[in-house]
Amino acid sequence: MLIASTALPAQSPLAASLTEPTDTLMARRLHVTLLTFGQGTPVFERFGHNALRIADPLTGLDVSWNWGMFSFDEPNFLGRFLRGTSQYWMQGFSTEPLLAYYRENDRQTVEQVLALSGAQKLELLQFVRWNERDANKYYRYDYFLDNCSTRVRDALDQVLGGALKRAWADSLGEFSFRGEALRLTEGAPFSRLGIDIALGPRADARMTAWREMYVPMRLRDRLRGIVVRGADGAPVKLVASERVVYAATRAPEGSTPSPLPPLYVVIALGCLVPLALFGGLAFMSALRGRWLVVQRGSRIVIAVIAAIWYACTALMGLGVAFMETFSAHVFWYGNWNVLLLSPLGLAAAWLVPRALVTGRGAASARWLGGLCGAGALVALAVSIAGAIEQSTGSVAIAFAPTMMYLALLVPALTLIRPDQA
Repeated sequence: MLIASTALPAQSPLAASLTEPTDTLMARRLHVTLLTFGQGTPVFERFGHNALRIADPLTGLDVSWNWGMFSFDEPNFLGRFLRGTSQYWMQGFSTEPLLAYYRENDRQTVEQVLALSGAQKLELLQFVRWNERDANKYYRYDYFLDNCSTRVRDALDQVLGGALKRAWADSLGEFSFRGEALRLTEGAPFSRLGIDIALGPRADARMTAWREMYVPMRLRDRLRGIVVRGADGAPVKLVASERVVYAATRAPEGSTPSPLPPLYVVIALGCLVPLALFGGLAFMSALRGRWLVVQRGSRIVIAVIAAIWYACTALMGLGVAFMETFSAHVFWYGNWNVLLLSPLGLAAAWLVPRALVTGRGAASARWLGGLCGAGALVALAVSIAGAIEQSTGSVAIAFAPTMMYLALLVPALTLIRPDQA
């Protein structure tokens, strides 16, 4: 959905040298098309991208304007993106080098010819030329509500007199914001997990077709069914024709998000299985009153796993809490995952391993482990019961079992002396 500013060819001088279009002949010559680019490999390319192409065969004008420009060199880029204060901008590029860029990156490219009237074409050209001026081109980026695709949607809706919004505002789409985001990150499991953890209940509201247009490929598909008034007042299809400019060789985007990706299962079992195994060895050693080396070794393994588990989940929980407190991204608010991934785990990451290995601070370790486990239990229970509007089920399945098992294992082992055998 985004384009790094350092990766594209320079702006065409044609766009800057044009005089203000006023004649009817020029309006008839203009060709306006929508370019839609499919998924790329990096996470910021998983959502696709689009641009408005305007061409005049007589003057040689052939520029594609997009609203997805950003720069990694922007001071504190990541911090500004997380806080929701990133500045993106609109820019036009010569079309052929732009198409070559997406072809080289194996991005599916579809071009739709739009059946706009001459006046609408001129209005659109005047708008993009106004929008690309330094005083007008920057905007505060929002990945769901105000991005490269919604800006294209709004520009078209403006010249069509609001026809798109009238058609889509009350029509429900197929997915929620979360569902669409998870679908498009299906092939990037860690990115999908991060999105699933980060999004709060607002992301689970089912989108209208209007909101669905934050995804460029959805805008492309929805435009196929739109009928508008033609130049003579008769109804015509907005998309007069369509062609595939470049057919990508990569796998096509998924149709639906998988309910429980393999990574979530790996997280659920990756720590739980060894904890159960070495916890059982420690108990057998204590019950038999022998195998002291086995018990000590088991405790050390459990302590290492617990330290890593609590530290990692706590850092995720702190990220959720940070976004809740400091970010302007409203889709992160009210996130129940902070119960599942408790920031208390930072203290538990130190106190629980120490208690398991040395026996010191056992009471504090039991309390912390219990609180983290109780939070996970509540998160799992409300998810199963459907008591909240947030879709937390798959994340709860990934993290709750290990968190709850540790809440039981830590008290059990700290009630046995580390040297008992």
